[in-house]
Amino acid sequence: MAEEKTVTTTAAETGEKPEAAEGTVQEKPEAAAKTYDQAYVDDLIERQKAAQEAAVAEALKVAGMDKDAKEKYEQEQAEEKMAKREADIARRELKADAREVLAEKQIPTEFLDMLLGSDLKETKANADAFKTKFDAAVQAQVEKRLAGKTPQGGNGSQSGTSMKSEIEKYMA
Repeated sequence: MAEEKTVTTTAAETGEKPEAAEGTVQEKPEAAAKTYDQAYVDDLIERQKAAQEAAVAEALKVAGMDKDAKEKYEQEQAEEKMAKREADIARRELKADAREVLAEKQIPTEFLDMLLGSDLKETKANADAFKTKFDAAVQAQVEKRLAGKTPQGGNGSQSGTSMKSEIEKYMA
């Protein structure tokens, strides 16, 4: 069974200002305490070790290079970083355009990530296909719920007389 450890943070550690005046006792809110199980802590330590080992391997790789190879490698790294930034910006722009498309088609934005394609044309096609299938599914559910037996009722005259007698009873 995983061992549980409780880690609590204080206002001084998080940089928050204590709300209580000096000389008064302030109770810790329950939300301030977080509980982590051993598996989470082990995973966190493992990820930190992996990142550290990767950084050391990278530093050793660069240290072993001559000046020209090091410059070429740094240039390649800069180009990769720039390409990643450009791809991120293009993705954000596509998401913004896709939000407009979904708003036009009256599709909730919760479906944005599912409908997002590689370009705006593909995203529009995904939205159109989704809208068609979604509307058909909603219509089928509406018809299913509306389909049923008509309630059995009286002919109207009997309930009218009983209603009239009830009214007269209270009026008297």
